[in-house]
This record gives sequence, C-alpha cells and structure tokens, in this order.
Amino acid sequence: MMLIKLAWRNLWRNKRRTWITISSVLFAVLLALFLESMDRGSQEVMVQNVVRFSTGYAQLQDTLYFDEPHIDNAMHCDDACMEKVVADFPNIAYTVPRLESVALAAGDEKTRVAFITGINYEVEHRFNEIGERLRQGDFFTGREDEVVIGTGLAQSLDLGIGDSLVVFGQGFQGAMAAGKFLVVGLVQHPVPDLNERMVFMPLPQAQKLFDAENRLNHLKLVPHQLRHHQRVVDAINEHPGYEELQAYTWEELQPELVKTIEFDQAGTLMFLLILYIVIGFGIFGTILTMTLEREKEFGVLISVGMQRHKLAQVIFTETLFMNFMGVILGVLTAIPLLLYFYFNPISLGEGMENMMAEYGMEAVLRFSLDPQFFYQQAIIVFGISMLIVSYPVVRVFRLNVLNAARK
Repeated sequence: MMLIKLAWRNLWRNKRRTWITISSVLFAVLLALFLESMDRGSQEVMVQNVVRFSTGYAQLQDTLYFDEPHIDNAMHCDDACMEKVVADFPNIAYTVPRLESVALAAGDEKTRVAFITGINYEVEHRFNEIGERLRQGDFFTGREDEVVIGTGLAQSLDLGIGDSLVVFGQGFQGAMAAGKFLVVGLVQHPVPDLNERMVFMPLPQAQKLFDAENRLNHLKLVPHQLRHHQRVVDAINEHPGYEELQAYTWEELQPELVKTIEFDQAGTLMFLLILYIVIGFGIFGTILTMTLEREKEFGVLISVGMQRHKLAQVIFTETLFMNFMGVILGVLTAIPLLLYFYFNPISLGEGMENMMAEYGMEAVLRFSLDPQFFYQQAIIVFGISMLIVSYPVVRVFRLNVLNAARK
C-alpha cells in the first residue's frame, strides 16, 4: 500500500511529464478507435446494402433448395406457418416472405430475362425500406395485375407508368407461367445487375402466376438483434419440428461478400499494425525521456538504502497509473467524436456521388459504434504500453549508482 501511495505522489511531482505520458497513450487509443470505427462502418454499410436486398441476415428454406435453387424446391409456408416460426423462436422479430423465379419479360418490341419477385410490401419495406427507392408511380395500388419494375429494366424495354409488361416462363413443377401486367411503379434497385432485371409483384399474384399456392423460395428471418442471427439459425436447425427445413446465415449464403470483408479487414489490419508500431515508438520515446531524466533520482534512492525491486515496483505502478488513465481518457474522448461522425458521416465529395449511387450507396464515410472494438483497441494499446514498462524496470536493476548520482 505504501508503494502505491509513493507511486501516486511521484506522478504529480512533475505534472508536465505525467501529462505528456498520459497524452501519448490517449492519442494512441483515439487514433486506433477512429481508424477501426471508420473501417467497421464501411463494412456494416456494405453488408446492409447487399444483405437487406438479397438474402436477409438469416433465411429459412426447404432442405433441397440450397443445392438446387429452383422454384420446384420452394417450401410450403402459409400465413399460419410464418406465425408459427415467430411464436416458436422468440429471438425472431418478424419474417419476410419471398417467391422468386426467372422468366422472360417483354414490352411492345423488346424482351429481357427478368427476375420475378413476389413480396409482401409492408414487411419488405419494414425490412429494407424498398419504398424509399421508388422513383415514379406507386408501390402497388390494390389491382390484381400490377407490377413495379427496376428503372434499368424499364429503360431496356422502353416501358413507363401505365404500360403493359408480358411475362412468360415456367412455374411450379412444370406449370406454364404467363401473364400480362400493368406497370404501376419504377424502383431504383441498389444492386445494378438486379436493377436491370427486377420485377416486383404482390406475393399472392406471384404465387398464382407460378401456380405455387402458399409456397415460398425462402423466408427471411429478422432477429430482434441483427447480430444474433447465428443464434436464430442454430435454434431452428436444432429444433425437431423443422427437420424438413434448413436455416442459413447470410455468411453461408453470401460467401463472396464474406471474402470481400475479410480482404478489407486484412488491409485494415496492416494499417493498424503500422499504427501500433508508431504508437509503440511514441510511448517508448516518452518513457525513455522520463527514465533518463530520473536516473539521478533513482541513484540517490538506491544509495540511501531503497531496494531495487521495490523501486522497480514503484516505477511499474507509476506507469500502470499513467497507462490506465491514458486509455480511459482516450476512450472517453473518442466516444463523443465518433458519435458526431456516426450521425454526421464524412462526405466524399460530389465527384463520388454518381459512382456510389449506382450501387445504392451514399458518397459518405460511415462510422461504427460497435462496443466490441472499443475494448479491443483499448486492451491492445494498454498492452503495448505495459510492454514498454519493461525498459525502466530493467534500467533500475542495471543502474550504476555512482554514475547516476554524478548526473
């Protein structure tokens, strides 16, 4: 206890030196958190834009559908089935049904291969705010023969609001799928390739078109906490009442996206390693200066009878206090800064707006507030700081008392 009191008092004998050391740790934590938050933010936006408009965070399918994604392997799931899924698994907030298939779409003179998607507009909008991407017309008006198509497909087929779209393809188990529909809206889909092919229609209308009553290609599962999607998938796959169905996470359904994120994380890790090296040398320079300035003090203390290991304990405790305060102040400084950038993303400028808009993204740098990286970076910087403490401790044990006392 006495050594702790002595260490605390030593800190404030030279306030300037103490605050310089604390500041070096503070800015190290701040820089690490800023870089990690910016990287995590960009990854979260990437996942949201791809996952929300395609697979969802978790998905329920027929056991055959994953290997053979064809409408013939669509699962039987009516309203009662969807309600049962939510009731059986409390972690699920709601479900998003979809029936999808490929068909030939034609205007007056041109034809294109289209991706026909039957949706429940209310829950679809709740999940991905698809209604916000409507550019003309309405998102369904209540008619039985209406569709909303992508702006790219509309341009390719020379179609506008009020024009007719003819669809021809194959339905469930070889049934003919053909119909004539009224275009009531144009939507800008965030995925460019799908924007060139997408046709939305009400789910009951799509089931009728493909002769697939009460059938779905998949049922998106939306957890109360999106990061808990793996728990939802594991619970369903372990449940004995769902043996004919299989649940998947977006990581299993989007392996290319996972690899893209891993590549991005590898690049960020390289930057962080460089940053950690700079941080380490910065803190070491501060500790080195502090140690050299106090060598005479150390020599006098040892010459009057203080044991070297006790002096080393005092120095270790001093540095422990400074590093701990630096980490805490760094986190406390980073929180309001990252909160500001979270709600006010950094604009990338007008030149990037058109390019980013093609991918349904804003030309801004998003920041993340994931609590995980806060304590991760704090622990890493604290560990680097404590590793550097070995220098003054070793210096004390190797100190030449006579030479130090003469300084």
